[in-house]
Amino acid sequence: MEPITTAIAAVTAASNAISFIKARINDVQSVAEIGDQISTLFSAQQKLNEERNKQAGVGTDIGIRSSIDAVLEAKRLNEQMQEIATMINMRWPKPADQPSTWQEILNHHNEAIRQKKEAQKRARREAQRLKHQREEAAKTFLIVTAIILVTLGLFVLLFTTIARAI
Repeated sequence: MEPITTAIAAVTAASNAISFIKARINDVQSVAEIGDQISTLFSAQQKLNEERNKQAGVGTDIGIRSSIDAVLEAKRLNEQMQEIATMINMRWPKPADQPSTWQEILNHHNEAIRQKKEAQKRARREAQRLKHQREEAAKTFLIVTAIILVTLGLFVLLFTTIARAI
């Protein structure tokens, strides 16, 4: 997808999620009932940040207007997420000595991201280990094959020399 299309899709998804949460915040019994919408918000925020970072890395090709639009959309989304955070904290208050409901959601989200990155890192390491293991097996096979061929060649040479001598 083009950067602008991705950004528009992210903003649309975030707007829909925000509208749903605002409309249903007083009707739901637990945060889990709006979990999908909160997840959509986090995904949209991540997509906008990725697009903004891509545009920042492109250089002079991207017009100043699209850069301004990306920054403004990100700020608007942050403001709306702060509204959602306040609404969630008011709907499900916590004692002062405990993290707020929104902070628990953020902590859970950040932990999930951390675990996903660790899993990806482990998968890359495992793939690298398997690649190295296959390379070593191929080298060993080639060395053994070369030794066998040289040995067979020496035996053939030995037998032909003995046959000529007789």
